[in-house]
Amino acid sequence: AVTAAMPDGTGLRKFSHWFPERFYDVGIAEEHATTFCAGLAAGGLKPVFAVYSSFLQRAYDQILHDVCIQQLHVVFAIDRAGLVGSDGETHQGIFDLSYLGTIPNMSIFAPKNDTELAAGLEFGLMNYNGPFAIRYPRGKACTRFHEFNEPVEYGKSEVLYMEKDIALLAVGSMVETASDVRDKLKKKGYNVSLINARFVKPIDTTVIHQCADNHQLLVTLEENVYTGGFGERVCHYVEESCLKIKVLNISLPDDYVEHGNVEILKAEEGIDAES
Repeated sequence: AVTAAMPDGTGLRKFSHWFPERFYDVGIAEEHATTFCAGLAAGGLKPVFAVYSSFLQRAYDQILHDVCIQQLHVVFAIDRAGLVGSDGETHQGIFDLSYLGTIPNMSIFAPKNDTELAAGLEFGLMNYNGPFAIRYPRGKACTRFHEFNEPVEYGKSEVLYMEKDIALLAVGSMVETASDVRDKLKKKGYNVSLINARFVKPIDTTVIHQCADNHQLLVTLEENVYTGGFGERVCHYVEESCLKIKVLNISLPDDYVEHGNVEILKAEEGIDAES
């Protein structure tokens, strides 16, 4: 486990006591941490770099050239993904789906809750051999949806409810929001499917075709800017495949988000359930 001067913030303090010989804090040097992990992976180890989304931006070049171009088995545990509120404008983790999604050989996984986070980490370490990013929000893990617990399969989403008319395709923390949206729409008499995307890269094209067969509207929900994000990727695929379904993207605007309470910011940016 590798961190860049964030053992407490990333939750690695206990790990450092349990496994001191497996823990490395390289200081405030995310670029070095990434290349260090590449070296460990090239040597046959399985490094996990735990880092804030906003700080990983500094290591874009190292991710691209040192990890992904060589298809090295490095797991990026990306904390503070999405809106972080009180940490300030510079710490909003709202660009990682965009900047990681541009890099060939990178896979991106976004869990809906605590158990799926554990399952995704195990999958990335034990069942996949290449660059693997897991992104999750700040704060307590979601403890809902434990009745939905399909094994993680590469590039495959998880269908929570399959109906017709409207399909909600949500990424990570937005599954909880999408579930609340579904409850509101059901009360208004709509038929609503709910799908946990799980993988942002590669996207699950099979489920998109499935939605296009019996839905009029596909809604993507993500806590990331639109440009380069999950919704844009889905839109591109739908248009490229000439699928007859409308797509509505719920995402953050291509802008910087100010400091503030997360719930207030979600309402202001239009990504809360009520909006």
